[in-house]
Amino acid sequence: MSISKATAVIDLAAISNNFAMAQDFAPNSKIMAIIKADAYGHGLVPVARCLESADALGVARIEEAVILREANIQTPITLLEGVLDSRELEIAKILRLDLVIHSGHQISMLKKEKGIGIWLKLETGMHRLGLPSEDLEDSLSRLEGHHIRGIMGHLSDADQKESSIVGNQLAHFLDATQALAWKRSIANSAAILGYPRTQLEWVRPGLMLYGATPFADLVPIVRLKAAMSLSAPIISIKSLQSGDSVGYGSLWKAEKNCRIAVVAIGYADGYPREVATGTPVLINNKRRRLVGRVSMDMLTVELEDEDDVSIGSQVGLWGKKLPIEEISDCAGTIPYTLMCAVSNRIPREYTGSPGH
Repeated sequence: MSISKATAVIDLAAISNNFAMAQDFAPNSKIMAIIKADAYGHGLVPVARCLESADALGVARIEEAVILREANIQTPITLLEGVLDSRELEIAKILRLDLVIHSGHQISMLKKEKGIGIWLKLETGMHRLGLPSEDLEDSLSRLEGHHIRGIMGHLSDADQKESSIVGNQLAHFLDATQALAWKRSIANSAAILGYPRTQLEWVRPGLMLYGATPFADLVPIVRLKAAMSLSAPIISIKSLQSGDSVGYGSLWKAEKNCRIAVVAIGYADGYPREVATGTPVLINNKRRRLVGRVSMDMLTVELEDEDDVSIGSQVGLWGKKLPIEEISDCAGTIPYTLMCAVSNRIPREYTGSPGH
């Protein structure tokens, strides 16, 4: 690993472990592995290759599907937002994509087409994407001639470990689909782990594949293995006198004579500016605290007297020994946003052997 730049090390064996955990939790369900948003920042193609044994891969945008097919990924791909216009529909046909259909507009686009794989999405109470359940029968008849893969919905509150809303949305979905022969899917990562009744014929794990808890309490799940370890090098070590301030806004002042390490990573790299003094980092596997405000390209860490560091020493920002959930909590956000925010100027390095 280069000591000259921040790096995100991606452990493909951890992703394989987490996929196997999804299989264990939902042994009777097929799995659509969600790899949208550059596989949550982990790298679209390497993760897709790691998960080729999934029954399908789920992406949000057609550009993601193009990248996968150009990389010779042959696993079935589902376009979770469907197509927006006739140009995208033509590309989807060429790439053999399954489409999620969630609006009358999309159904009208398919009127003159035949043989496209379709997931019909129902509105289950999230009021985002989905057709009203009362339109289900008519929508299915209008899609005659296509390959109906199944009917899906989504859960708005599965990240809450005890939620009556989940039960209500599941009941609505089951009532709308119980008389139909099609396969069904409604469970995301949180539902797979926390609400077994949602594990229907298909499940759609996303965040759990990358090793972070999908629950709002941000308590790490021991069996899930962190796939991303983010680190950056020290590029300067400065000695401060008591009362010296650090960074924009002079938010932190040294309470004693001390040293600080300047680390080459900032919010332009995806490390959150919102974190406050005291957010932990790892230096030589020991916790140290971030001080001052995160800058665009740098952050600063208070060193202890015993810390033996030099220019190029690596600082861990999150990973196997420093849960991303903890940093998310310090930033007032969720692991999804930290993973997806890691910018393209951070190189990804891949370790571990994929396979299940």
